[in-house]
Amino acid sequence: MAADRPYSPVDGLYLKDDFYANDAVTTGLLGEQGWNMVTIGNASTTAFLTAQPFGAFSDTTAATADGDGEVYRLFTDGLVLRGNGGGFSCKVCLPTIATNNFRVGVDDSVTATAPGSGIWVASDGGVLSLECYSNDHDDSPSTAVTGISTLTSGTTMVADTWHEIRVEWHGENGQGGPRWVEIFVDDEYGGGTYCNIANDEEVEAKIVHWQDSGGALAVAMYVDYYELWINR
Repeated sequence: MAADRPYSPVDGLYLKDDFYANDAVTTGLLGEQGWNMVTIGNASTTAFLTAQPFGAFSDTTAATADGDGEVYRLFTDGLVLRGNGGGFSCKVCLPTIATNNFRVGVDDSVTATAPGSGIWVASDGGVLSLECYSNDHDDSPSTAVTGISTLTSGTTMVADTWHEIRVEWHGENGQGGPRWVEIFVDDEYGGGTYCNIANDEEVEAKIVHWQDSGGALAVAMYVDYYELWINR
């Protein structure tokens, strides 16, 4: 069961993007929220997918060099996480799996390098994990997603298949940030970890996609939606 969302600002922050319209993609803005685009290496090709019932966009890496990709972010360093609960969700598809990497959630990095602070789901060639890092305190253990019936061997995304991912946090740790973080994939529990992030470590909404083929290879990622909620 998904957590309740604070649909009023009285109750907290709620934002979503269905990526159904925005005529400014080529200017570095994307979707309803106007996501800022930051290139990793060489620029991706970003486009809206046609004939989609709810809207979606594609990011296709440049076929130029190893590590090429793109960052999509909102309000730089605009958020901190507290112990009042929250989470994010997304629906994503990888047409090909090998060397196809992404990071979705809230964090402080605009590169393919792991962030210093944040909570996110990571794909390493389709293998999913839950990550929770802190700049000021010990990083929480990386948690491999396991036991999901819709994933290959319970761990790995299926090529050309849409997967729904939801991450939720609740409770308060000793630094005033979230205490416990859990991940769900296609409505099945995939794992959890304690969290050490403090309530003054700045993060931002983030979607990052890149390839690590060792050479020049274009790989694509499709995103149906992104959702974030933080309770007051």
